[in-house]
Amino acid sequence: MTSGKGEAALAVETRGIVQMRGDTSPGIEVEVLADGVRISLLHDDELIGDWDVADLGIQSLHDGFAIRAEGEEFVLKTDDDVALAREMGLAAASPRLARKLAAEQNPDRPMPSDPEPVRVRSILGAIGFALAGVMTVSGGVLLRSDASLTPDDTSIGSGLGASGNFWSAFVLGGLLLVGVAVVMAMKKVWARTAAIIVVAGLVILFGLAAQGATPDADHLLAYGFIAGGVVVAIAIVFAGSFGDPD
Repeated sequence: MTSGKGEAALAVETRGIVQMRGDTSPGIEVEVLADGVRISLLHDDELIGDWDVADLGIQSLHDGFAIRAEGEEFVLKTDDDVALAREMGLAAASPRLARKLAAEQNPDRPMPSDPEPVRVRSILGAIGFALAGVMTVSGGVLLRSDASLTPDDTSIGSGLGASGNFWSAFVLGGLLLVGVAVVMAMKKVWARTAAIIVVAGLVILFGLAAQGATPDADHLLAYGFIAGGVVVAIAIVFAGSFGDPD
């Protein structure tokens, strides 16, 4: 990593460690001399590198700098990265160094910490509840199409009871699940309470309906949809996928 020697009035003098890029060895201890125009590295008072800063490829790392000089790449870690970065004009190359430089220039102002990652509010719970609602509504519609029902049994009023296979009750329950999904997407504080009440009501309703169900194909398909919707809704309630309330 040697180059032509040069001398200049030093602005930064610190110590550090040099490692070839990709080398797993501890590296060698060096003295780092920089003046904003040139940077020099000495090991045991022997000059091992001296370059014009403008000719270097320098990248700020989380710890130290990655430097490309004369076709070689190495990592330089120093005791004073901030001062060295300032001399080499790297303040804007690294947010970490920029914060440290700002803190040095404004000692009365606390150094800002790394911003907390933005919490992505999941809407998977709301999507799941909407899906559960659609499945439950589909099951209720299938129950209404049962050929054994009379025209009176397929009315909305009869569909709330056993005579109409509770078809309209399930449709209403499914619509309530969709409504809860909207509330969850809006991050309302009471979304969990509403979800628990609706799911509990559907579980009770499903138990009542299943007691009088006949084991024919139409009923099995309808109750399969309803059961699937109820299971999805219960899973979401227990998983707590309600997002953070505003």
